[in-house]
Amino acid sequence: MTSKYLDTVAVDGSWVTNVLHFLGDLFTRLGIWVWIATLVAAYSKTWRRAAMNTFVFFLGMLLSYYIYSAYLFGFFPTSYFIGWGGIAIISPLLAAVVWKAKDNERLAMILPALPMGLMLSLSLSIGLFYVDLAHFEELIMYVFLCVVFYKNPKQMIVSIGLSIIMAIIICISPLYFSVL
Repeated sequence: MTSKYLDTVAVDGSWVTNVLHFLGDLFTRLGIWVWIATLVAAYSKTWRRAAMNTFVFFLGMLLSYYIYSAYLFGFFPTSYFIGWGGIAIISPLLAAVVWKAKDNERLAMILPALPMGLMLSLSLSIGLFYVDLAHFEELIMYVFLCVVFYKNPKQMIVSIGLSIIMAIIICISPLYFSVL
């Protein structure tokens, strides 16, 4: 609900409204939600709790955001609701992957590349002949994910390498712009 409220704050040049506008922009991007859900899943006690906590998080976010929009503004974007609903439905599976990546020594090299690669793809614009920093905040979140998934230097090097490959695959995917 805070995210939707921040969409409506007028910017008058004061530092308070500039901060609120920045937060409104940040909370409308996918990266912050991926980061929060990853933290919720990684720090849950079991993989079942990770799945349940992440699902409840996305369901609560989804319902509060769209009920707030419909009630106060008479606006209900069905296609976005269905898209975020799909993310909420698959979030338990993704949360279990994140929890296993944090908890399992053998899988800790491969599985962190999925959320880390997605976060890296959200922070960088990657093309055939260029790499550009699109969102500095998502790059900071990527670094925090590296800290969350850190086990040892070898594991982190492999995870970062795989996350770079995953980010490139995500960015060159033909579905990238239609989904994100």
